[in-house]
Amino acid sequence: MESVLWYVVPLGVAMAFSILPILAAVILLLSPRPVPVSVAYLSGWTIGVFVLVTLFTLIARLVPAGVSDRMPTWVHIVEMALGALLVLWGLVALLRSRRGDQSATSPSWTRMLNGIQPWRSFGFGLVMNVRPKNLTLVLAAGLAIGTASLPVGSATLAIVIFTIVGISTVGALVLAYLFGDGSVRPLLERLSGWLVSHSSTVLWVSMMFVGLILIVLAIVHLNS
Repeated sequence: MESVLWYVVPLGVAMAFSILPILAAVILLLSPRPVPVSVAYLSGWTIGVFVLVTLFTLIARLVPAGVSDRMPTWVHIVEMALGALLVLWGLVALLRSRRGDQSATSPSWTRMLNGIQPWRSFGFGLVMNVRPKNLTLVLAAGLAIGTASLPVGSATLAIVIFTIVGISTVGALVLAYLFGDGSVRPLLERLSGWLVSHSSTVLWVSMMFVGLILIVLAIVHLNS
């Protein structure tokens, strides 16, 4: 169990600092109906993460179980390949964006969030889980949990821990708005401006960061 947590918690941290879910949360918190739409979005985001990592865990459990809670070698090889793909993808995209227009414009999908209804915000939170970087992280976590010979209770706990860590930044923003004072909104406005100005760079750099995490974790566990 401990070896699996040492693996999935860093993956959850990488998910927590993904730029697009954070940007979406900030925009929703600055919208005309911040509380219902942000809570709905957080609910969709959380359920999506939990369902996907559970699904990949169940699929990984179809592989014949080993005799210990250590992950098989092939899992780390797959994750190294996924990590290398993310690093290459992020690097190429970053170089292309550097050559293009660097004006600070919001991603096109952010404009629809201003007047969004709670039920659509919930659906948007679910859809945010099917981005390539997010799918890579939940796949890696699901493989790690599912291929380790963990009891059902321990595997469920690992899934819950990964989910909590992964949604922690979005959850913290929503909770800060719900229980904070009036000073929270100006901070969110400044954060929104910064995220919009640097969204492209942060997106591709974070993708390379996630890829490097996968590669490093795989190498460490292969040599342990």
